[in-house]
Amino acid sequence: MEIKVRNLNAATVKQIDELAKKKKMSREQFLRIYLEKLAHVDPFIQEKNRMEEAIQRFIIVLERMLEIVKENNEEVKMLKTLFLMITDTGNDEIDHFINTFGGDMDGKDRKNI
Repeated sequence: MEIKVRNLNAATVKQIDELAKKKKMSREQFLRIYLEKLAHVDPFIQEKNRMEEAIQRFIIVLERMLEIVKENNEEVKMLKTLFLMITDTGNDEIDHFINTFGGDMDGKDRKNI
């Protein structure tokens, strides 16, 4: 397919010719390659933008998850302190109990008491 561009500024044509010469190409070859690349830039940019938006949403989710983990960690610390006060047991005993019986919530990793 043929494309004609008319009424270009002489300085613009000169710049295009210089760029083509640096690449050891004709003006036509240079412009064909440049226009073919240009046709693919917009879809690439759109895909890049979609990926960046997805990454930003993922970062927000991860930050919220980190907040929840920190909140849960504080609650576990408070429960551990309360348990220490109520049972008059040592910190090492509680850690041993948690490590021995803590496991998964479905009980798969818990040892028999």
